[in-house]
Amino acid sequence: KTRFEQEAQNIARLRHTHIVQVYDFEFDQANENYYMVMELVDGVTLKDRLFAPENEGKPISLAEALRIMKEAASALAYAHRAGMIHRDVKPANLMLDSKENDRVVLTDFGIAKLLTSSQYTVTGGLIGTPAYMAPEQGVGESGDERSDLYSLGVIFFQMVTGQLPYDADTPLALILKHLNDPIPSPTGMNPSLPTKVDGIIARIMAKDMEDRYQNANELIDDITALQNTLNGREEHDTPPLQ
Repeated sequence: KTRFEQEAQNIARLRHTHIVQVYDFEFDQANENYYMVMELVDGVTLKDRLFAPENEGKPISLAEALRIMKEAASALAYAHRAGMIHRDVKPANLMLDSKENDRVVLTDFGIAKLLTSSQYTVTGGLIGTPAYMAPEQGVGESGDERSDLYSLGVIFFQMVTGQLPYDADTPLALILKHLNDPIPSPTGMNPSLPTKVDGIIARIMAKDMEDRYQNANELIDDITALQNTLNGREEHDTPPLQ
């Protein structure tokens, strides 16, 4: 109870337009449960959007993917500055607020941290979702802000190609692919993408943490530069890149 209350208080301190707001921490007498009172986001998750029957297996527009990435990265930049690492960034934890132009809202912040408090964690235990898990997390390390960025990179790959970068029959086999297999080329799967997308993916999903973006603001700078390039092409009446 004490750990949960402390974590609820830590999450409640995160006040950012792209992070779900926690308002209170309470005890339900009838069911004898502790719970957090959170902001209601009226919309669907990015997972729901990507796997809707009309969208499954298809890329979304590059402009929309870049917007989602930028808003999610801004949430991570803010949280990382506050010393909070998410550790389970995936489409199911990104909501799209239908009442606010599909504003991206990062949810379940701190839950992984709550579940991995050092005195309660089995050494070498894995926390995260294998399809989006950074290589260092796959070998049982806790990771840091660059691990969150790797997971966001997998989401970016999925949005612009309609496919995950790696697929396997078992969680362990999938983790090994994240550890060992070369990063697929997004433009090889979706030739309409500009080559700059390959560069962003190659950096954000680098196997070695030192080769990745070192913080979310570096990623935001590259996204903004690509957005500006796309907008410039559109202003000159050339077909927009999808």
